[in-house]
Amino acid sequence: MTFGTVTRSHLIQIHKMQNLLTLTIIVEPDRQRLARFAMDAVEALGGNVFASANTLETVLHQLRADCAKARLPVEVNLVLHDLHLCLAWGETREPLATLSQPPAAERVTALATQLKNASESTDSTLLKRRNEQIIADLESAKQRARVEMEELETLLEMKKTELNKSILAAQTDALTGLYNRSGYDTRLREAFLRCKHQGEQLCLMMLDLDKFKEINDTHGHQYGDEYLKKMANAMRASVREHVDHACRIGGDEFAIILYSDMTIAKRVAGKILGLFENRCSIGIAQMREAESVEKLVGRADAALYEAKHQGRGCFATDEIQEARAKAV
Repeated sequence: MTFGTVTRSHLIQIHKMQNLLTLTIIVEPDRQRLARFAMDAVEALGGNVFASANTLETVLHQLRADCAKARLPVEVNLVLHDLHLCLAWGETREPLATLSQPPAAERVTALATQLKNASESTDSTLLKRRNEQIIADLESAKQRARVEMEELETLLEMKKTELNKSILAAQTDALTGLYNRSGYDTRLREAFLRCKHQGEQLCLMMLDLDKFKEINDTHGHQYGDEYLKKMANAMRASVREHVDHACRIGGDEFAIILYSDMTIAKRVAGKILGLFENRCSIGIAQMREAESVEKLVGRADAALYEAKHQGRGCFATDEIQEARAKAV
Protein backbone atom coordinates (compact mmCIF):
# COMPACT_ATOMS: atom_id res chain seq x y z
CA MET A 1 0.00 0.00 0.00
CA THR A 2 1.35 3.43 -0.93
CA PHE A 3 0.53 7.02 -0.09
CA GLY A 4 1.32 9.06 -3.21
CA THR A 5 5.01 8.65 -3.87
CA VAL A 6 5.83 7.88 -0.22
CA THR A 7 6.14 4.16 0.50
CA ARG A 8 5.61 2.37 3.85
CA SER A 9 9.39 2.01 4.14
CA HIS A 10 9.72 5.78 3.78
CA LEU A 11 7.22 6.36 6.59
CA ILE A 12 9.13 4.00 8.84
CA GLN A 13 12.37 5.67 7.81
CA ILE A 14 11.41 9.22 8.73
CA HIS A 15 10.51 8.23 12.27
CA LYS A 16 13.97 6.82 12.90
CA MET A 17 17.22 8.56 13.77
CA GLN A 18 20.11 7.28 11.71
CA ASN A 19 23.75 7.98 12.34
CA LEU A 20 25.41 8.64 8.99
CA LEU A 21 28.91 9.40 10.25
CA THR A 22 30.96 9.55 13.45
CA LEU A 23 34.12 11.64 13.34
CA THR A 24 36.54 12.43 16.14
CA ILE A 25 37.66 16.06 16.04
CA ILE A 26 41.22 16.62 17.21
CA VAL A 27 42.81 19.23 14.92
CA GLU A 28 41.46 21.89 12.55
CA PRO A 29 41.72 19.66 9.43
CA ASP A 30 39.28 17.28 11.15
CA ARG A 31 36.70 20.06 11.27
CA GLN A 32 37.34 20.83 7.61
CA ARG A 33 36.79 17.21 6.69
CA LEU A 34 33.61 17.17 8.76
CA ALA A 35 32.35 20.23 6.87
CA ARG A 36 33.05 18.55 3.55
CA PHE A 37 31.29 15.32 4.58
CA ALA A 38 28.30 17.31 5.91
CA MET A 39 27.90 19.23 2.64
CA ASP A 40 28.21 15.99 0.65
CA ALA A 41 25.38 14.56 2.75
CA VAL A 42 23.17 17.63 2.22
CA GLU A 43 23.65 17.40 -1.53
CA ALA A 44 23.15 13.61 -1.65
CA LEU A 45 19.89 13.85 0.31
CA GLY A 46 18.50 16.68 -1.81
CA GLY A 47 18.84 19.48 0.73
CA ASN A 48 19.48 23.18 0.09
CA VAL A 49 23.26 23.33 -0.26
CA PHE A 50 23.49 27.12 -0.21
CA ALA A 51 21.41 27.56 2.97
CA SER A 52 23.22 24.67 4.65
CA ALA A 53 26.62 26.19 3.87
CA ASN A 54 25.68 29.38 5.74
CA THR A 55 24.33 27.37 8.68
CA LEU A 56 27.42 25.14 8.75
CA GLU A 57 29.73 28.11 9.23
CA THR A 58 27.94 29.02 12.48
CA VAL A 59 27.84 25.40 13.63
CA LEU A 60 31.58 24.94 13.06
CA HIS A 61 32.28 28.09 15.04
CA GLN A 62 30.34 26.63 17.98
CA LEU A 63 32.11 23.27 17.59
CA ARG A 64 35.52 24.97 17.54
CA ALA A 65 34.71 26.81 20.79
CA ASP A 66 33.47 23.62 22.48
CA CYS A 67 36.59 21.71 21.43
CA ALA A 68 38.84 24.46 22.86
CA LYS A 69 36.86 24.40 26.09
CA ALA A 70 36.99 20.62 26.43
CA ARG A 71 40.74 20.44 25.62
CA LEU A 72 40.09 16.85 24.58
CA PRO A 73 39.05 15.09 21.35
CA VAL A 74 35.33 15.63 20.65
CA GLU A 75 33.23 12.98 18.94
CA VAL A 76 30.75 14.45 16.41
CA ASN A 77 27.88 12.56 14.77
CA LEU A 78 26.13 13.43 11.51
CA VAL A 79 22.57 12.20 12.05
CA LEU A 80 19.35 12.09 10.09
CA HIS A 81 16.32 12.47 12.34
CA ASP A 82 13.01 12.42 10.47
CA LEU A 83 13.58 15.09 7.82
CA HIS A 84 16.32 16.90 9.72
CA LEU A 85 20.04 16.51 9.03
CA CYS A 86 22.00 17.52 12.16
CA LEU A 87 25.46 17.62 13.68
CA ALA A 88 25.49 16.37 17.27
CA TRP A 89 28.21 16.30 19.97
CA GLY A 90 27.90 16.04 23.73
CA GLU A 91 24.60 17.61 24.72
CA THR A 92 24.55 19.80 21.58
CA ARG A 93 22.54 19.14 18.43
CA GLU A 94 22.69 21.66 15.60
CA PRO A 95 20.44 21.37 12.47
CA LEU A 96 22.09 21.74 9.07
CA ALA A 97 19.23 21.12 6.66
CA THR A 98 15.56 20.19 6.54
CA LEU A 99 14.65 17.90 3.67
CA SER A 100 11.50 18.44 1.65
CA GLN A 101 10.74 14.71 1.55
CA PRO A 102 12.13 11.57 3.15
CA PRO A 103 15.00 10.06 1.18
CA ALA A 104 14.90 6.46 0.03
CA ALA A 105 16.34 4.00 2.51
CA GLU A 106 18.75 2.74 -0.13
CA ARG A 107 20.10 6.24 -0.67
CA VAL A 108 20.62 6.76 3.06
CA THR A 109 22.43 3.42 3.42
CA ALA A 110 24.64 4.15 0.43
CA LEU A 111 25.45 7.62 1.78
CA ALA A 112 26.40 6.23 5.21
CA THR A 113 28.72 3.67 3.56
CA GLN A 114 30.28 6.35 1.37
CA LEU A 115 30.93 8.67 4.30
CA LYS A 116 32.34 5.83 6.41
CA ASN A 117 34.79 4.84 3.68
CA ALA A 118 35.81 8.45 3.07
CA SER A 119 36.37 9.14 6.76
CA GLU A 120 38.56 6.08 7.19
CA SER A 121 40.96 7.09 4.44
CA THR A 122 43.28 9.60 6.08
CA ASP A 123 46.54 10.87 4.62
CA SER A 124 49.81 10.50 6.53
CA THR A 125 50.26 14.25 7.01
CA LEU A 126 46.94 14.54 8.82
CA LEU A 127 47.72 11.48 10.94
CA LYS A 128 51.01 13.06 11.95
CA ARG A 129 49.31 16.32 12.92
CA ARG A 130 46.66 14.46 14.88
CA ASN A 131 49.30 12.45 16.75
CA GLU A 132 51.21 15.62 17.57
CA GLN A 133 48.02 17.23 18.83
CA ILE A 134 47.19 14.19 20.95
CA ILE A 135 50.67 14.31 22.50
CA ALA A 136 50.32 18.05 23.14
CA ASP A 137 46.89 17.54 24.72
CA LEU A 138 48.26 14.79 26.96
CA GLU A 139 51.13 17.00 28.11
CA SER A 140 48.70 19.83 28.77
CA ALA A 141 46.45 17.48 30.76
CA LYS A 142 49.45 16.24 32.77
CA GLN A 143 50.49 19.82 33.53
CA ARG A 144 46.97 20.73 34.65
CA ALA A 145 46.89 17.61 36.82
CA ARG A 146 50.23 18.58 38.42
CA VAL A 147 48.97 22.09 39.15
CA GLU A 148 45.71 20.75 40.58
CA MET A 149 47.63 18.24 42.71
CA GLU A 150 49.89 20.99 44.06
CA GLU A 151 46.85 23.10 44.87
CA LEU A 152 45.21 20.16 46.64
CA GLU A 153 48.38 19.44 48.63
CA THR A 154 48.59 23.10 49.65
CA LEU A 155 44.94 23.07 50.69
CA LEU A 156 45.49 19.82 52.63
CA GLU A 157 48.42 21.34 54.53
CA MET A 158 46.33 24.40 55.36
CA LYS A 159 43.51 22.18 56.64
CA LYS A 160 45.98 20.11 58.69
CA THR A 161 47.41 23.29 60.21
CA GLU A 162 43.91 24.55 61.01
CA LEU A 163 43.04 21.19 62.57
CA ASN A 164 46.19 21.14 64.69
CA LYS A 165 45.50 24.69 65.87
CA SER A 166 41.94 23.72 66.70
CA ILE A 167 43.06 20.64 68.62
CA LEU A 168 45.67 22.69 70.50
CA ALA A 169 43.09 25.34 71.37
CA ALA A 170 40.74 22.65 72.68
CA GLN A 171 43.54 21.27 74.89
CA THR A 172 44.81 24.61 76.22
CA ASP A 173 43.79 26.32 79.43
CA ALA A 174 42.53 29.80 78.53
CA LEU A 175 43.81 31.49 81.70
CA THR A 176 47.37 30.13 81.99
CA GLY A 177 48.13 28.92 78.46
CA LEU A 178 49.16 25.53 79.85
CA TYR A 179 47.63 22.26 78.68
CA ASN A 180 44.21 21.69 80.23
CA ARG A 181 42.91 18.41 81.66
CA SER A 182 42.18 17.00 78.20
CA GLY A 183 45.64 17.95 76.98
CA TYR A 184 47.20 16.49 80.11
CA ASP A 185 45.43 13.14 79.69
CA THR A 186 46.47 12.92 76.03
CA ARG A 187 50.11 13.93 76.59
CA LEU A 188 50.55 11.67 79.61
CA ARG A 189 49.35 8.55 77.80
CA GLU A 190 51.45 9.40 74.74
CA ALA A 191 54.53 9.95 76.92
CA PHE A 192 53.90 6.79 78.94
CA LEU A 193 53.59 4.57 75.83
CA ARG A 194 56.58 6.19 74.13
CA CYS A 195 58.88 5.78 77.13
CA LYS A 196 57.71 2.20 77.70
CA HIS A 197 58.39 1.33 74.08
CA GLN A 198 61.75 3.11 73.79
CA GLY A 199 63.04 2.46 77.31
CA GLU A 200 63.25 6.17 78.18
CA GLN A 201 62.97 7.81 81.61
CA LEU A 202 59.71 9.52 82.59
CA CYS A 203 58.66 11.37 85.74
CA LEU A 204 55.26 12.73 86.66
CA MET A 205 55.09 15.77 88.93
CA MET A 206 51.84 16.78 90.67
CA LEU A 207 51.64 20.33 92.07
CA ASP A 208 49.12 22.06 94.32
CA LEU A 209 49.02 25.69 95.46
CA ASP A 210 49.16 25.97 99.24
CA LYS A 211 46.09 27.60 100.84
CA PHE A 212 44.85 28.93 97.49
CA LYS A 213 41.21 29.10 98.64
CA GLU A 214 42.17 31.43 101.48
CA ILE A 215 44.16 33.61 99.10
CA ASN A 216 41.26 33.73 96.66
CA ASP A 217 38.72 34.53 99.37
CA THR A 218 40.93 37.21 100.92
CA HIS A 219 42.14 39.04 97.81
CA GLY A 220 39.43 38.23 95.24
CA HIS A 221 39.24 36.21 92.06
CA GLN A 222 41.22 38.66 89.93
CA TYR A 223 44.16 38.39 92.31
CA GLY A 224 43.67 34.61 92.31
CA ASP A 225 43.85 34.51 88.53
CA GLU A 226 47.13 36.42 88.53
CA TYR A 227 48.39 34.05 91.22
CA LEU A 228 47.61 31.06 88.95
CA LYS A 229 49.37 32.77 86.02
CA LYS A 230 52.46 33.32 88.16
CA MET A 231 52.51 29.61 89.01
CA ALA A 232 52.21 28.75 85.32
CA ASN A 233 55.13 31.05 84.48
CA ALA A 234 57.29 29.44 87.18
CA MET A 235 56.53 26.00 85.74
CA ARG A 236 57.27 27.08 82.16
CA ALA A 237 60.55 28.65 83.23
CA SER A 238 61.63 25.41 84.92
CA VAL A 239 61.05 22.87 82.12
CA ARG A 240 62.27 22.42 78.55
CA GLU A 241 60.04 24.09 76.00
CA HIS A 242 58.57 21.72 73.37
CA VAL A 243 59.96 18.73 75.32
CA ASP A 244 58.29 18.54 78.73
CA HIS A 245 54.60 19.30 79.26
CA ALA A 246 53.26 21.73 81.89
CA CYS A 247 49.53 21.35 82.60
CA ARG A 248 46.75 22.84 84.68
CA ILE A 249 44.48 19.92 85.52
CA GLY A 250 42.07 21.59 87.94
CA GLY A 251 41.40 24.83 89.80
CA ASP A 252 44.73 25.10 91.64
CA GLU A 253 46.06 21.69 90.64
CA PHE A 254 48.92 21.39 88.18
CA ALA A 255 51.07 18.65 86.67
CA ILE A 256 54.32 18.37 84.73
CA ILE A 257 55.24 15.46 82.46
CA LEU A 258 59.03 15.26 82.47
CA TYR A 259 61.14 13.19 80.08
CA SER A 260 63.81 12.72 82.73
CA ASP A 261 64.90 10.66 85.72
CA MET A 262 64.26 11.46 89.38
CA THR A 263 67.50 13.45 89.81
CA ILE A 264 66.50 15.99 87.16
CA ALA A 265 62.87 16.00 88.36
CA LYS A 266 64.03 17.00 91.87
CA ARG A 267 66.10 19.81 90.37
CA VAL A 268 63.05 21.06 88.44
CA ALA A 269 60.89 20.90 91.59
CA GLY A 270 63.48 22.90 93.53
CA LYS A 271 63.56 25.57 90.82
CA ILE A 272 59.77 25.90 90.82
CA LEU A 273 59.71 26.25 94.61
CA GLY A 274 62.37 28.96 94.39
CA LEU A 275 60.53 30.93 91.71
CA PHE A 276 57.20 30.59 93.52
CA GLU A 277 58.61 31.35 96.96
CA ASN A 278 57.78 27.91 98.41
CA ARG A 279 54.02 28.52 98.20
CA CYS A 280 53.17 25.20 96.58
CA SER A 281 53.50 21.50 97.32
CA ILE A 282 54.94 19.02 94.83
CA GLY A 283 54.85 15.24 94.53
CA ILE A 284 57.09 13.32 92.12
CA ALA A 285 56.93 9.74 90.84
CA GLN A 286 59.17 8.01 88.31
CA MET A 287 57.72 5.51 85.85
CA ARG A 288 58.47 1.86 86.60
CA GLU A 289 58.87 -0.86 84.05
CA ALA A 290 55.94 -3.07 85.00
CA GLU A 291 53.12 -0.71 85.92
CA SER A 292 50.17 1.08 84.34
CA VAL A 293 49.80 4.81 83.81
CA GLU A 294 47.11 4.80 86.51
CA LYS A 295 49.60 3.48 89.07
CA LEU A 296 52.11 6.14 88.10
CA VAL A 297 49.47 8.82 88.69
CA GLY A 298 48.54 7.21 92.01
CA ARG A 299 52.14 7.27 93.25
CA ALA A 300 52.58 10.90 92.19
CA ASP A 301 49.37 11.83 94.06
CA ALA A 302 50.60 9.96 97.14
CA ALA A 303 53.90 11.86 96.97
CA LEU A 304 51.99 15.17 96.76
CA TYR A 305 50.00 14.20 99.86
CA GLU A 306 53.28 13.43 101.60
CA ALA A 307 54.64 16.90 100.74
CA LYS A 308 51.55 18.49 102.28
CA HIS A 309 51.90 16.24 105.32
CA GLN A 310 55.47 17.46 105.76
CA GLY A 311 54.22 21.04 106.14
CA ARG A 312 53.69 22.23 102.51
CA GLY A 313 56.05 24.47 100.52
CA CYS A 314 58.25 21.48 99.63
CA PHE A 315 58.44 18.47 97.35
CA ALA A 316 58.30 14.76 98.14
CA THR A 317 58.97 11.73 95.98
CA ASP A 318 57.64 8.21 95.74
CA GLU A 319 61.01 7.14 97.12
CA ILE A 320 59.72 8.03 100.58
CA GLN A 321 56.82 5.58 100.28
CA GLU A 322 59.26 2.92 99.11
CA ALA A 323 61.53 3.53 102.11
CA ARG A 324 58.59 3.34 104.53
CA ALA A 325 57.33 0.17 102.93
CA LYS A 326 60.76 -1.45 103.32
CA ALA A 327 60.98 -0.31 106.95
CA VAL A 328 57.62 -1.93 107.75
